[in-house]
Amino acid sequence: MTGVGKISVCLMALFILSACDDKQTLDDRHAKQTLQYYYDAHPICTSIAAEFPLESTSVLYQKVQVDPLIKAGLIALTGTRYTLTTAGEGVLHRGADKFLGGTDICFAKRSVQKITVITVPAAAAGVMTVKVSYDYVLKEVVPWANEPAIASAFPQVAAARGKPEGQATDVLVQTTNGWRHERDVR
Repeated sequence: MTGVGKISVCLMALFILSACDDKQTLDDRHAKQTLQYYYDAHPICTSIAAEFPLESTSVLYQKVQVDPLIKAGLIALTGTRYTLTTAGEGVLHRGADKFLGGTDICFAKRSVQKITVITVPAAAAGVMTVKVSYDYVLKEVVPWANEPAIASAFPQVAAARGKPEGQATDVLVQTTNGWRHERDVR
């Protein structure tokens, strides 16, 4: 074999090996890591249409939600103001929808258990995306989420507690830094 032939064979082998590490492919392990990274940073939350601190005269229509939060130790009534307690500061955050305002009340995290389906990467809006279906369970559920008054005031908490495991499908987007959840790319 000539020198040019050897170089051609080496280049062909290098091309084939590099295709095995194609950044457009995504295996189960990396999909699970990417989803878990996202869900560790984004807990499961419900909302209340109020921002704290809040004057007590402003919550008459929200009393059914505010009273269970007081009982859970997340907010306190001091004089005429509702304020966050130390426990509340860890789970109550300004709402994600800044236009509507409000407060998100975070009560659990999603734990990705098993990847069931990864679609073939496809171009969408100029980027490569995949849909990933997976099984999950709730983890780190806060104790007050089990309180009947919380479940009554916040149906999303009751629904999540009633079904602590399930299946979901999310979209991952290929970036220059690897695959990311679509909500982290917006």
